[in-house]
Amino acid sequence: MMKKWIVGATLLGVASSASAYDFSSYSEAYTAADYRTAINMGLKFFGGQRCGDTHNWMLENNPNVSPKYCHTKDGKGAMNGGGNGNYDLTGGWHDCGDHIKVGTTMGYAAVSLLVAYDLWPQAFQDNYDGAYGAPNGIADVLDEAKVATDFFMKSFINDNTFVYYVGNGDLDHRVWCTSSHQSMMGVDNGGDPRPFYTASDKGGPQAANYASALALMALKYPDEVYRATCKEYALKAYNFAKKNKSQHAAIPSFYGSPNAEWTDELALASMLLYRLTGEQSYKQDAKSYLSGKWESKYPLAWDTMADFAYYYVVKDDPKANNGQGGNFVDHMAKNVAFHISNGKADSNGFPYVNGQLWGTNKLACGAAAATSLLLKLMDDGVVGEVVNAKEAKNFVTRVVDYMLGKNEFNHTFLHGFKGDMTYRIHHRNAMGRNDNPPSDVKNRADFMFASGGLIGGPSGTGRFENVIEGGASYTETEGGCDYNAPFIMAIARIAAEKDPSSFGTEVENALSENHFSVYPTIFDDYMVIDQNIYAGDDVTATLVTLSGVEVKKVKVDAVREIVEMSDVPAGNYVLQVASKGVAVGYKVMKK
Repeated sequence: MMKKWIVGATLLGVASSASAYDFSSYSEAYTAADYRTAINMGLKFFGGQRCGDTHNWMLENNPNVSPKYCHTKDGKGAMNGGGNGNYDLTGGWHDCGDHIKVGTTMGYAAVSLLVAYDLWPQAFQDNYDGAYGAPNGIADVLDEAKVATDFFMKSFINDNTFVYYVGNGDLDHRVWCTSSHQSMMGVDNGGDPRPFYTASDKGGPQAANYASALALMALKYPDEVYRATCKEYALKAYNFAKKNKSQHAAIPSFYGSPNAEWTDELALASMLLYRLTGEQSYKQDAKSYLSGKWESKYPLAWDTMADFAYYYVVKDDPKANNGQGGNFVDHMAKNVAFHISNGKADSNGFPYVNGQLWGTNKLACGAAAATSLLLKLMDDGVVGEVVNAKEAKNFVTRVVDYMLGKNEFNHTFLHGFKGDMTYRIHHRNAMGRNDNPPSDVKNRADFMFASGGLIGGPSGTGRFENVIEGGASYTETEGGCDYNAPFIMAIARIAAEKDPSSFGTEVENALSENHFSVYPTIFDDYMVIDQNIYAGDDVTATLVTLSGVEVKKVKVDAVREIVEMSDVPAGNYVLQVASKGVAVGYKVMKK
């Protein structure tokens, strides 16, 4: 049976110049339409991960499955191995091709999707609603992420109790069948009512990721009521995380805590809450968490999220440092340079992590995603060209193209892309069978669905064993939320550039305070205005006294506008940010 094999991996060294892969001359291997198809497939895969009565399309479109939902008694099973609970813990995403629900990977995946939307909204389209019906005016990425954030809010059953795991991996893996069928097979075979695990004194890093996802949803989701609810729970999740920050909640059987670090998750959550609320205390928290912290030199993954935190810190303050002379933008640049050097060390430009054979594709995409974060800061003019921009962009494209099929195998690792399902993905709902077939049958059977899942990846250059059971099956053919999430991050910048949608380019009908982040609210020499949501090309910011006298007016031309305020007298003001005759106000004070 599967185990989530984690090793203390080290990274490959820099290749010699004679054999280094040349990213500077690489050009994309696919068309704009191909990248669009790929990101949409990769995103819709999350719909095949849906648990509960949430319109999992792999269940609903499978004529051999009834009912069309699964695990509707989550929260009613054994709680922490003791008596039964009486909670609603339905919904959320399955972890991988299995049917357990793991806070560690679900939080990381949701954050990745929502950061991608925050940075590159034009990468995403509106092709369906939350039930895969007609378009609903909401980006599909938000429809998919909402399944996770709905569950995150249920996971805090009170202020001091956090649900971090639902199911039992050992029991779950006893049968090969769809999640719908397994739900009816009884607890001993992973069915209803499944056990669940709570924490009151640990799990801070996982809760922090929930806080980050909820904060981003509070900033980005178009429904005002849902935004407010997400904000409420983002604060609740962060408070729990802060009280229990230093200890991960280990997942029985599968996920330990190989990276005991917690500062990256907490710093990311606090920076996003600062952006959401404008309260300085959150930014001070982030600075304290990152004090003395240096670059991670590891791809973005469920246990390494430093580059996410660095991005939002640097966006707020390009010169931010760790208190020991280390600027965070330099940390990002060192990480990116290391990822690119790993790619140069392979004849195919693939950035392997030495010693890590599980999920090489998701780690490669994590390296590309981290590179994309730094490129975004450079593209927006927040920082200068701290790495070679052309080489970095080509590195990201090369990794994405490798996933799509431009590799030594000439087959895609995005399951079903362009109809190619030669390479298999270890995923029970994708196969769609309920007969618990033996290994040899699984390895010969065709899949029912082109899932859009990112397949685990090769164990080395030219090495990939295309089997679901036996051999290198779990390390090479596994797939799940934390595989597709960094792929979406990596391809988002490409899709936004090659085939931009209208998201992020049109002014919403109702201008609200969520369009902008204004800080610091108690200012001295300057203020910053961030456009969280594009508000048009005629945005102005006017500082007025409480009696309505205009003191200063500027045009907001950039995504991030720094307004000089040294000439403003001390006192209380309202900053009115306006577009097309509609304004929103922010109470501010000059020291």
